[in-house]
Amino acid sequence: MLIEIERGRRHTLQQIRDLAARYGNRIEITEGTGVFDTIHVIGDTRGFGEREDYVRSLPGVRAFFRAASGYANIARTIRGKSGQAQRRERRIVEVPGLDGKVRRIGAGKHIFLVGPDSPQTLEQTLAIAKMARAIGERLGVLDRMILRGGAFKPRTRPNDWRGLGMKGIAMLDAAREESGIPYATEIMDLNRVDEIGAHADMLQIGTRNAQNFDLLEAVGRFGKPVILKRGFGNEIEEWFYSAEYVANQGNLNIVLCERGMKTLFTKGGYCRNQPDLNAITHARKQTILPIIFDPSHVAGDYRIVAENLMASVAHFVDGTITETLHEEAFRAEQLCDAAQALTMESYEAIVQAVLNYEEKVQPLMRRAIGDPDA
Repeated sequence: MLIEIERGRRHTLQQIRDLAARYGNRIEITEGTGVFDTIHVIGDTRGFGEREDYVRSLPGVRAFFRAASGYANIARTIRGKSGQAQRRERRIVEVPGLDGKVRRIGAGKHIFLVGPDSPQTLEQTLAIAKMARAIGERLGVLDRMILRGGAFKPRTRPNDWRGLGMKGIAMLDAAREESGIPYATEIMDLNRVDEIGAHADMLQIGTRNAQNFDLLEAVGRFGKPVILKRGFGNEIEEWFYSAEYVANQGNLNIVLCERGMKTLFTKGGYCRNQPDLNAITHARKQTILPIIFDPSHVAGDYRIVAENLMASVAHFVDGTITETLHEEAFRAEQLCDAAQALTMESYEAIVQAVLNYEEKVQPLMRRAIGDPDA
């Protein structure tokens, strides 16, 4: 929920801060363009909301808004007591790197999350990190590059490759040290959030754990940025409510990730999961959260990853997360999802295509459909 307050009302601000703390909430303050600032109360706000009349009576409070949907923390539209609606600004999730650059997801520039499906060898992991840095430097997008890699792998078949665990995390740490680029990695066990979170720059909740509510809450409490993939069978509001589980713990640094659905139409072998590109647009309209797209898992075949990635760009996606190889020869050695991995050479061409789209086509798209963030 949001509270509009006259700037300079320090005593009132402290009263609201104390009240929020009493109910286990935290607040963020956004400075407005006029004489009013906005207080955002984050977390499970049911108790705080019961004190609405008290808050409204405080000196300098102009308005009190509640979400128009059940996912109160992340909703785009909020309403006052008299029913007037207000649109909230979309959130920017910041991920700092050792190179001194901050990756800003949701700030209007496409973010490139790239790396191995899983770190198998130190040589492979370091090679991809160095290539990602080189691409970022050549194309002027180093501040938009984030590494990805799954050290812990949820697999359908129990005897398949499950990743190297903390040895894989150590490889990702080395890749970050070598390149300066932050990394995201999947977490599956709520009991290991502190352990893995002490290393990773972003924690990813995979599609199989999208409704593992204890894990969602644990990641929310830890506080680091979160990538939340949509469950492969989830309706879109179920996805939003999963994000609300994280936000209810006081963490709004959430990035939604559309990665395709299992449907009757994926049995023909032409794709791995059915991409729901309209979900990107809907999520932008209904939530304040940035959203990225996974072109690898919707394709299942490296030969159609580029087409899926570029299709998501037309929906004003905030970034993409793509699996890559450091060299083609490693495809035969890769133990998970080798068929859908791009070489880094191919990936660089896609990055160039996205940048050309941003420069030449996206302004025309904005003019054709209006500002997608309006």
